[in-house]
Amino acid sequence: MSFEVRVKNGARVAALRILSLVMIGVLVWFLNWDLMADTLREEGAYWVFIAFTGIFVLFFALSFYIARRPRIKADGQTVTFYPLWRRSRTVALSEITSRGEKFDYSDPKKAALAGAVGGGLLAYAVTRRDAAGLKPPQATIYTYYSGARKLFTISSRNAQNLEQFNQLVTAQLAERPPQADPHAKPSRLPLLCAIGIPAACALTVVTFLLLPRERPREQQDFLAGTAWIANNDGSYWVFEPDHTFHWYQTKGITDDNYFAGTYEFHMGSDGIKYLTTELSQYAVTEEEILGVIARAPAYNVDNFVCFSTTNQSFLRNGEEQLDQPNVSSYFGFLLLDGTYLDIANMTTGNYYGFTKE
Repeated sequence: MSFEVRVKNGARVAALRILSLVMIGVLVWFLNWDLMADTLREEGAYWVFIAFTGIFVLFFALSFYIARRPRIKADGQTVTFYPLWRRSRTVALSEITSRGEKFDYSDPKKAALAGAVGGGLLAYAVTRRDAAGLKPPQATIYTYYSGARKLFTISSRNAQNLEQFNQLVTAQLAERPPQADPHAKPSRLPLLCAIGIPAACALTVVTFLLLPRERPREQQDFLAGTAWIANNDGSYWVFEPDHTFHWYQTKGITDDNYFAGTYEFHMGSDGIKYLTTELSQYAVTEEEILGVIARAPAYNVDNFVCFSTTNQSFLRNGEEQLDQPNVSSYFGFLLLDGTYLDIANMTTGNYYGFTKE
């Protein structure tokens, strides 16, 4: 006589598939969210979220494995036990020397509702209260032993053909007293995985969003420590590593006729974001910038630059011209392998071409 003991886990498998698909969708959306995609790459967190996505893809695939795998298969005098997360174990029916049973008073629907309202502690309290109040058991947990070795534990909750298997074992054990502790608890590993992995993923996302982050400006600043000569008038613009600058009217004359101050530099998608948010008063949109890029083969997002200078001094003919600092903003492109700066002054509308010295 051959038969299989299976568990009716259609609802739980469907829930696992839905959870996996939802989490995959959320993570893929998060990875492609314009606000976060570049930041994730810059801070080395991109592959962490790729790994989480892979985990949920694996869970989705495992749902089909769980749906197809039996729990117990009896074939004549041979019994094969199929743990959910371990290799199967085949024994002779005569090797089963004892059988233990334990009543399960928990109501999954009631515990789930209590957990949703008050968390895991309330769900645990509801389950304990049902047991203490001697409520009718919802299921029986059976454990099978070979001597002192536990072979398998299974619950009668939604199990098919389990009573038939119990009758088969009982007939073999009619003259044998129990030889092992019948109160072994079933593994909580599937439950811990189902709760722990989504919780860890959510915690990682929340932590990443809430932790303060500093943009490594020195690593992105291609102007720091460089000097440029204007093609139209030969003026000389020097950018220091400490984010100060001097723009001299004539190269070699550094004690008169110059602008001096500090600057803030942005490049690539960070530059577009800076232009459309921090410099929104100029009403330049991302669509307009992308349109400019699309019309010129030499232009692309990666070589787009946007920076602002805070002019703290303007010395002309030995006299200071500024009563207070003022700001000038520029945007354009860094061309010819970073040796040519093609920019426009957003304040005055003037265009400049600078060659790197």
